[in-house]
Amino acid sequence: MKILILGSQGNLGQDLVSVFSAAGHEVVGCDRDELDVTDEPAMRAMIGRGFSAVINAVAYNNVDAAEDPANRPIAWKLNAEVPGEVARACRDSGAAFVHYSTDYVFAGDQPEGYSEDDTPAPISVYGESKLAGEQAVAAAGGRWYVCRLSKIFGRPGSSTLAKPSFVSVMVGLAQRKPELTIVDEEVGSPTYTRDVAEATVRLLTEQFPPGIYHLVNEGSGVTWYGFAEEFFKLLGIQTPRKPVTSAAFPKPARRPAFAPLKNTKFPPLRSRLDALRAFFHDCPPAA
Repeated sequence: MKILILGSQGNLGQDLVSVFSAAGHEVVGCDRDELDVTDEPAMRAMIGRGFSAVINAVAYNNVDAAEDPANRPIAWKLNAEVPGEVARACRDSGAAFVHYSTDYVFAGDQPEGYSEDDTPAPISVYGESKLAGEQAVAAAGGRWYVCRLSKIFGRPGSSTLAKPSFVSVMVGLAQRKPELTIVDEEVGSPTYTRDVAEATVRLLTEQFPPGIYHLVNEGSGVTWYGFAEEFFKLLGIQTPRKPVTSAAFPKPARRPAFAPLKNTKFPPLRSRLDALRAFFHDCPPAA
């Protein structure tokens, strides 16, 4: 297949390029320097170059900044309007379209977690914009896939806008600080970006039915503190740490308290612990 990957230099985008290329597909990666996705005519011209599928890894993911009225237009543009425009362009050209969303589309009031068919009810501007993007993609029709993710971790992207994952940040802090305080709230389903990329290959090549999918590593939902305990144990990190409530780190945007994602439609991804082991093998922490 000939694949176009938008946001190819981000944390997820770079793994998409690597995994699809390794699987033998012809890959064209575009980041903000090569294509302005907000320029609809330019975007349509690119998609019209005979791609079998287009994968959108572009997003405005600064959850707290999105609460600022000054930032809401760009958050809405990238998370809601652009996905709809790309989905319509893919429908018109006959290309499949993959778009990534988030557990933040849910209210976070179900400790047992959310399946693909549960009703979204976002509690932040970011979550609202991502839900609007999902709805725009579905409304466009064609062969579309919305893949919800949760707390992804992996290699830092090469884009200047890419942010290091929670895993990388906490391992770095553990090497520099005498003690760590980690929020023991916001239950989710941390997932390795490379596993998301490999699942995306299967989604397209095995021609799964269009719709919404939850792509998460297998494992019970965990808080940030619980997740940190998992990878600190794997690495043998002994830095003292203590759990705290989110009140210790107040932020503008509300987060879902309980939003682990349940994958009921796609073959299970490997366990979170196996994914962490693979990540540390591929990207050993700096000494």
